[in-house]
Amino acid sequence: MLFELQQFDTQLQKPADWFSHVFMYCDFSSINTEGAIIDSLFQGCRFNNCDWYWGFFNLPVFVEVKFEKCKFRGCSFTGCKFVECEFLECEFTIDSFNKNCTFDKTVWYDCKKERCKDVAGEFNNKF
Repeated sequence: MLFELQQFDTQLQKPADWFSHVFMYCDFSSINTEGAIIDSLFQGCRFNNCDWYWGFFNLPVFVEVKFEKCKFRGCSFTGCKFVECEFLECEFTIDSFNKNCTFDKTVWYDCKKERCKDVAGEFNNKF
C-alpha cells in the first residue's frame, strides 16, 4: 500500500505497518517499535526521535531519508539499501542481552552521518 505525505506521531495507524508498504515523504516522530520486521520502501521520509528495539530490517530500501536522534538497539540490518540518507545524532547500541546491531549485506550510497554513537563500531565503519 502507498502512503504519501503522512504524519505518524508515536505510532503507526492502521492499515500502515512496517511490512511491505511504500512510504513517500512521510514523517515519523517518537515511534517506539520492538521486534518489528521492516521491509518497506521509504522515499524522502524523516524519522525523528524513533526507537527500534530488536528491529529486523530485512531488504528495505531507504532513499533520501533523514534519521534524527533515532535509537537502534540490537537491530539486524540484512540486505538493506541506504541511498543518499542522513543520520544525525543516532545511536546504534546493544540490547538487553548485550547483542550489537548487525549489518549483513547492507549497502550505503552517498550517505552522511554526524555525531552518531556506535557501541561496536559496526555502523561507523560502513561509510
